[in-house]
Amino acid sequence: MIEESGVFHLGNHEAEMCYGGEADLHKHVTGCKKNPGHKDFIPLKDFNASCLPSRYHDDDLMSETIKTLAALTVQVKTKFTSLERPEFYPGTQVPYPCYNDRGSLVMRLGTGRVWRAKKYTESDGWGTCRCAKCQVSATPSKVWGEVHVVTATHVVFDDSEARQTRCVLGFDDNKSPVVSLDGWEVRGGTNIERDWCRLSYVTCDLKLVDDLDKMWRRFDGLCRDVRNKYGRFDDVDKLTVIVSHPHGCPKQVSVG
Repeated sequence: MIEESGVFHLGNHEAEMCYGGEADLHKHVTGCKKNPGHKDFIPLKDFNASCLPSRYHDDDLMSETIKTLAALTVQVKTKFTSLERPEFYPGTQVPYPCYNDRGSLVMRLGTGRVWRAKKYTESDGWGTCRCAKCQVSATPSKVWGEVHVVTATHVVFDDSEARQTRCVLGFDDNKSPVVSLDGWEVRGGTNIERDWCRLSYVTCDLKLVDDLDKMWRRFDGLCRDVRNKYGRFDDVDKLTVIVSHPHGCPKQVSVG
């Protein structure tokens, strides 16, 4: 958990462990003790401005920001646990998540967000596309894109886990068409203390890259507008909104 101060509370973490595979997810939802019934989760398809506190009901800026955030939110599915996971958080005796699962193929699910998307060409000096399809093709794409996704380090710890991680975009409900990106590497290292890591995904789906780039730039601008409008508010008046995939389920919105 990261508060506004940026301080991570050691030991707090949110990830779904599926020892029985995805077929067991419905059991985790109905048996959840932390949020029985999930009454405070709003399915994305049901979310609208009236779900916000009354003073935001007519705020198109806030509503648009949340919808854009939801469009950038992804389900993170990891099927390997690194042998390099530490037993404890650095300098403490606080157990680090999933240490006892090292080397296993237990599925772990979490949530991430598209952080950036960028196109490259062979003339940029980065070579041809390295996605799974192009790696086995005699004619790999000379124009390709890289999508960065931020998630928690306790969900994806290092490159060995990133290469076994899939990000699912568009999982708004059980009938939504989705796009999957398979992992490539952790870009720029991980930050255990702040529980933050950035994943890199490679694709030659150029329309997807363009759409995500526009969406990310739109979200960045909206966030600046929200800060300018509400940054003066005291902490007690500030709004927190989370878009997530609890228990690996379709997107849910939490407001508090």
